[in-house]
Amino acid sequence: MKKGDLILLVLCCWVSAFAKAQSPQTTSKQEISLLADDFYGVDDFNNLYYGKDNVFYKSPVNFKTKALQFYDVQLGDLTSVDLINPLKILLFYKDTQTVVFLDNRLNENLRIKLSNIQPYRYFDFVGLAGERRLWLFNTDADRVELYDYINDKLILSSPIIKQSIDKMLTDYNFCHLVTPAGIATYNNYGSKVSQLDMNGIELANYDFEQLVVLQNEEWMTYKFNRNNSFEKNEGSWDVDVKDKPQSLYLKNGKLYLYRHNKLSVHTD
Repeated sequence: MKKGDLILLVLCCWVSAFAKAQSPQTTSKQEISLLADDFYGVDDFNNLYYGKDNVFYKSPVNFKTKALQFYDVQLGDLTSVDLINPLKILLFYKDTQTVVFLDNRLNENLRIKLSNIQPYRYFDFVGLAGERRLWLFNTDADRVELYDYINDKLILSSPIIKQSIDKMLTDYNFCHLVTPAGIATYNNYGSKVSQLDMNGIELANYDFEQLVVLQNEEWMTYKFNRNNSFEKNEGSWDVDVKDKPQSLYLKNGKLYLYRHNKLSVHTD
């Protein structure tokens, strides 16, 4: 190959790579029919989790076997579901301040009445924080708490949080609070470690170091870096934002959007 041809080839490759980095992520799309009131997410085994008439369901994505279900009328409306551990699924019923743990067959393993914790306080959000711990947002005191539910012991409490909380996103080590001003991150020592300034977040979801946000009719993705802060990725999801989804879920690089009884799965 002549030297001039080689230079031209390298230049073309560089221009192509640059253009790709500056353009939205090209995604492939799959659609699944799903008759549900709420879509909660998926697991690593391609099972769907959703709610219909306040019954919690687990079904394979191909619906070839009968869906598993859990329901207890005494618990009230199901508020949120934590699927971080599909062998230990957390259901939170805010009206009755109750947490229920289910196994992978949706059998109940444990029930916790948060209203029995002393001194009494009211909780708006709950997330799994490890083998025996829960992330709790104490609405009365405006604090994030880490609670050992096996020993009925408060491990730590954050300083007072002065902003209103729209959503809580968690993993075992960090708690991310979505507020009108952005996303505030707290570690498992109760300290605020970072702040992502962003007004007008419409939807957000988090999956082990990956964050997706819908803001001002634009999808954006962030990576949680070694400095315990969110760093924006190049490009964005090439997904229609005119028809806002009822719910979204991020799992293993796939974006799940639920609307109009259809679950669309978008892959990079």
